Amino acid sequence: MRRWQKALRITTMYVLCVTSVVYVLGILSSERSLHGNERRTIPVMSTVSPIKHVTDDGLVDTLLALPTQLPISRVQWSEPGVLSLDIRVASSIHHPRIIYEELYRWLHFSFYETDNVNRLELRVVIENKERRQKQILLALDTLRNQVTESDLNELVRNGHPPSIQAIRAMRLSYTTLWTEQFGVRAKL
Repeated sequence: MRRWQKALRITTMYVLCVTSVVYVLGILSSERSLHGNERRTIPVMSTVSPIKHVTDDGLVDTLLALPTQLPISRVQWSEPGVLSLDIRVASSIHHPRIIYEELYRWLHFSFYETDNVNRLELRVVIENKERRQKQILLALDTLRNQVTESDLNELVRNGHPPSIQAIRAMRLSYTTLWTEQFGVRAKL
């Protein structure tokens, strides 16, 4: 009887240890903190991502490797450092948060992860499949030296529209379709 109890105790300890390790690894690999949906950074490995040099060669591959949510429908690169993109969004979208997050991602990539993108021209295009047409929902045309990190961060602060200062710095243009779709328009 003692041998059986000892084996049961060892097995129980083994299961508890494995479960604890899996639980701790799950917490460490998560981007969420234990306090709700607050994002935090956990230093796991200290690597600095290299600054990219954008060129016509491999441009599409470079852009497709980025962690973006919305698909690219058109891309163009021209000298001296002008990156033009059309981003596609479904007509069923009801909240602008995903669009603002996408703008943040593209601006951050262009101005903080590359060394030669000096201007970003980006249009968010909504597709109306019933009418078989595309319409511009939002556009920006901004220069590297006009957008600060603070302006960028305003794009991802809880889905609220950015401040007038940030809108002007990024040269954001809202269309009437934006107002129809989301009911909110930044007043300049």
